[in-house]
Amino acid sequence: MSSENTLQTPASGSNTPSTADSKSSKTEEKKGAQEKISIVLRNVGNAPILQRQRYNVDRNKTVKWMSNWIKSKLSLAASDQVILYIAQHFAPPPDQHVGNLFDCFGTNDKLVVQYSTQPAWG
Repeated sequence: MSSENTLQTPASGSNTPSTADSKSSKTEEKKGAQEKISIVLRNVGNAPILQRQRYNVDRNKTVKWMSNWIKSKLSLAASDQVILYIAQHFAPPPDQHVGNLFDCFGTNDKLVVQYSTQPAWG
């Protein structure tokens, strides 16, 4: 009987890793989905309105990249400036990662970013 118990233990143990493997693959899928965050872009002042306001952006992108990306979407010249604001209060530094801003200021699974071509708030 003890040999039967030892035979059953590995069999049940072999089921456990497959369950763990499926759990880890689900966790990896969630991590893959979390690599992108939802951003809502709102124009401020005289900035042109984008046709689409909701985008999914990689968490590791910087504010500088997003500013240049919006500039290209608006077909602005390279010399034109685009200023980004978070929570209608402050302009984040250009080297700040969008994922960090989302973690601190994101609401309802999205980050609302205001953009302007001229200074809007102090």
